[in-house]
Amino acid sequence: MHLSLIAALGQNRAIGLKGRLPWPHLPADWANLHAVTAGCKMIMGRKSYDTPDRVWSPQGNLVVTRQLDYVVEPGFEVVHSFEEALARYADEDEVFVLGGEEIFREALPLADTLHLTLIHADFEADAFFPGFNDENFAETSRRDHPADEEHAYAFTFLVYERKPEWVLVEQEVVAKG
Repeated sequence: MHLSLIAALGQNRAIGLKGRLPWPHLPADWANLHAVTAGCKMIMGRKSYDTPDRVWSPQGNLVVTRQLDYVVEPGFEVVHSFEEALARYADEDEVFVLGGEEIFREALPLADTLHLTLIHADFEADAFFPGFNDENFAETSRRDHPADEEHAYAFTFLVYERKPEWVLVEQEVVAKG
């Protein structure tokens, strides 16, 4: 399985405030999210499931929660750990993790690809995308989008791919030399 994370975040890594996105609607970001995740199954935490900004896939959706009696709508299934979610979707070609903060933190060390929309502003938030060592990832795509009449903020679509281990080993050898 190819594990991909997809998130929109502010320059301060903000991803949520009181169960909502901390910025006004950005139509191009939503269109990008739907285009990138089309045809794939999704994993999300309970807090992301509970938000009015919830995203779902007709292919399948797992909600990770420690609550044993948690009930979800049709089209969603409950699992009780991120590991259980990965095991359920182990035979899929690509699976997307949609957040929130805790699930991103668990998924990041295993992620193959990061699809990030970097919004060029800082936002008040109570949920943040975890920091990551960009030495482990190579930026493979960058598309800038200016602020305009439909988008209150400028933003950049970024795609990072995990570097193969041999590249990391080579970098360490060069750095030590």
